[in-house]
Amino acid sequence: ARTARGPRGSRDPGDGRAAMKRSKRGESGPWRIVARIFPMVVLPLVVGLLQPQTGLAALPMVLMAFAFGVVVSVAVPHFRLSLVAAVLLSGLLLCTAYVQDLQAEHPGHEAHAAASMSGASSAAAAAAAPHSAAGVVAGLQKAVSRTALEQVASMRWRPKVKGTASTQLETFSVVLPCAFEGEFAEKTVNAIWDNSQHHRIKEIIVVDDGSNPPLKTIFSAKLLAGGPGSPPVRIIRHEKTLGLISAKKSGGDAATGDVIVFLDCHVKPRRGWEDAFLRQMNRKGDYKTVVVPTITSLNPDTWQEINNGAAGKACYMTWNSDFTWLSIPGRDVPLMSGGLLAMSRRWWEETEGYDEHMVAWGGENIDQSIRTWLCGGRIEVAEGAYIAHMWRDAHNPKTMLRYPIPTKDVMRNKARASKAWLGEFINKTYSFPEYESFSRDHVPIGDMSNFERLKQKLQCKPFSYYLTRFSYVYVDSGLIPDEIFQIREKKTGLCLQRQNGDALPVQLAPCGGGPGGGPAPEMQIWHRGNRDVSKKGKPCCSGIMNWNFLQCLDSVNVGAKLKTFQCEIGGVAHNQYFNVKDGQLMWRPGDAHRACADVVSVYLGAIEMATASKCTTQVVPVGSDTVQPENGAAAPATFRLKTHAIQTENGACALPVPSENDESASGLDLQFINCADNAPEQLFHAEPTMGGLRIRVGETGNCLDAASGTQVLVYPCYDDSVKNMNQVWQIQDNKLVWHVSSAGSVCANGRPKNQQAASRPSGQFSLETCTPKSGQRLHRDDARQDGTFVLRDLDNGGCLGRGPKNHLVLGECGEQSRWRALVAQVQVQHVASGLCIDKGSGTPLLYPCHMPRAAEAQMFELVDEPGWVRHRGTWGDNGRKRWFEKCLDHKPQDPVDIVIQQCDKVRSRGTSWETINHQVPIEKRLWDQAAKPLPDEPPLGGDMAPP
Repeated sequence: ARTARGPRGSRDPGDGRAAMKRSKRGESGPWRIVARIFPMVVLPLVVGLLQPQTGLAALPMVLMAFAFGVVVSVAVPHFRLSLVAAVLLSGLLLCTAYVQDLQAEHPGHEAHAAASMSGASSAAAAAAAPHSAAGVVAGLQKAVSRTALEQVASMRWRPKVKGTASTQLETFSVVLPCAFEGEFAEKTVNAIWDNSQHHRIKEIIVVDDGSNPPLKTIFSAKLLAGGPGSPPVRIIRHEKTLGLISAKKSGGDAATGDVIVFLDCHVKPRRGWEDAFLRQMNRKGDYKTVVVPTITSLNPDTWQEINNGAAGKACYMTWNSDFTWLSIPGRDVPLMSGGLLAMSRRWWEETEGYDEHMVAWGGENIDQSIRTWLCGGRIEVAEGAYIAHMWRDAHNPKTMLRYPIPTKDVMRNKARASKAWLGEFINKTYSFPEYESFSRDHVPIGDMSNFERLKQKLQCKPFSYYLTRFSYVYVDSGLIPDEIFQIREKKTGLCLQRQNGDALPVQLAPCGGGPGGGPAPEMQIWHRGNRDVSKKGKPCCSGIMNWNFLQCLDSVNVGAKLKTFQCEIGGVAHNQYFNVKDGQLMWRPGDAHRACADVVSVYLGAIEMATASKCTTQVVPVGSDTVQPENGAAAPATFRLKTHAIQTENGACALPVPSENDESASGLDLQFINCADNAPEQLFHAEPTMGGLRIRVGETGNCLDAASGTQVLVYPCYDDSVKNMNQVWQIQDNKLVWHVSSAGSVCANGRPKNQQAASRPSGQFSLETCTPKSGQRLHRDDARQDGTFVLRDLDNGGCLGRGPKNHLVLGECGEQSRWRALVAQVQVQHVASGLCIDKGSGTPLLYPCHMPRAAEAQMFELVDEPGWVRHRGTWGDNGRKRWFEKCLDHKPQDPVDIVIQQCDKVRSRGTSWETINHQVPIEKRLWDQAAKPLPDEPPLGGDMAPP
């Protein structure tokens, strides 16, 4: 039988006839002409209507579409195939047009134009051959050659948002600025995704700020692949490291969620953080609330939150445009720390994000915080939102910053923020030495017109409104003090002076300032500070603060040294309750623990162990009572330890004093001072124990301990049952002896202070706090036309000269004692040697002059009144560290420590305090002159909840 088609290769003649009929019916006449010209008409029409460009900018792509249409019309005569080709080419051309448009609309301003984003190679190709057939084809070929991941990344750019962003707050764009974060970046992405409700997270934007290698090359394949259940990551790359501010601005401008969340690239949130954010942002029913979490601590090794680690919520700005943590902030946040926050996208756009002229890091949190408060917004703590943060730790290399932050950029950023928002209060900020380049040298800080435009657009308030809004920070805490002053102890005539650092003893030193005394040393200027929680409204003040520095008088108990510690401006630290009242510097004046500051006599010597045969310190009985040990003769029940080896009029006696050693078990050491009959603290008490004597130290509750014969300690007393022989002493030949072995004994012996240190040669200079005292008053004399002179001491007539080993000494006046001031280089040069004064390693000396300008060690200047050779102060760490002015001094005075004692005892010793040289500081004058809100005017942010 035969099939219907016939043999292989044959065709039914009826098929040919049917085909001819179809051809005549469908591809002849007008219909054939329409089919032919369809691609060359429709392709340019569709591309012209749907592409993002308009006007002449759209013409190149339309012409390219027309060219492709002609090719299709000629090469594809069949209508259905030409239709498919036209649709495919239209889609490809439109995709190319949108890619070019999106990459041309890089979010940001001029500062970000240098950034090369992920997938930007097609834009570069288009730029190389703009608006030409060859250029477009090259761009398309380049796009095809890229990996699928790069093409997807390039397509993630959104068009520039037009119109007003939604006020709905539902979805989050989380922005992570990441520079050289390595594995921390992916850990952070996963931690956010794993601890968030997925429907809230619209995108996690990782801004790779010039990392090397790029983050996308070290991210896991799973993270890069995306898909259901994976974090919705977008990578934006800067080919060069532009800094934190630029990275955050790129991410913020690219965000598409209702809420933009800025986090650091090394964090882990607790569950529920996003709901806490939204709850707080919706409290006022608008889009203007910026929120911050409670920031806790993250272990970089386990990536787990550290229990009971450091935590903070809010900060406040100090007068030098820096910031520190506010320990009890309440709901409202005066200043954000800057790293972790959230705001609505609409508020981001209205307030114009970050200042485009700031670079690198620093100052952006001050700018954004103050502009939020002054321009209609508010900043609040999102209670219940906890985000653990990895802090930089100098002892852990893996946490270290891996790119530089230039100081000049940080200071310029802070100067811009201050100039933009502080108004007339900029004069206070610019009074700090770290701003001299802007205030004195007039280094430009860039175009400020963006701030003026924003202020006008949002009708922003003056800075005095901010100070009023946070009066509990600035007025009640004493940061705008009514007056500043020095504190002088009347008997010694010396002034209270803190040391440069935290938790260091306060001392008495010669007073500076006053008529003819030059400016008072900054470390001698004080004012009332910290809120007084015992009064209604918690007004100022409960403590005493060092002006311009958050260092307050602090002490832990009676018998301890007076120190300074970082101020707790909220007034809850009882250790910082101080006041000068009734001639006394009182500690905790309002409660039962009240005590007073007392002057510690100058320590003349220390105690040590010596062989009994060389002992010069004697036991001097006080009273006639004796005790009888089991072995040996009767011993005085009460006595002093006295030595004549220390040169004093009546001898020197031992007494317990606060220890400089933090590891001291009792917190006390033995020192020698002038003997005094009415000084019960110089008494020791003996009692029998284990064949010898236990020696109790005054009324301290401690005993003398021999530490196995190595040193004399003040140590908690042992019970006899312990049988510790270190506290068993003998009194033999009026010496306090401890038996080492049958080979011999050692005794408690006093030695003069600095006996083991080389004494300073007479007339040799040191650097000391500048005061108008004898030893520092060096006046220019015998000036000649060549600009040289001698520096004559006003007190003894000698002149500053060159001594052995190039040390500075006071000697005869002559040609070898002539000097020259190199004013432009800020140096003082010794004429004969050509050397310059250098601060050296603790002792000033002459050294080859630095050229062309002095480094910090040689920055000396002459102050004619009161007559100083002064080493200039300097600063570091973006203004957070200060080194103060010091002056040449050939009669340095040992500082005197202060201890806290019972007030009646202090009065009996004749110690008395007063405040002197009262002045009204610049911030108080500016505050008094500033415009304040009217009484019925609502506060910034709409309402208040002060702590």
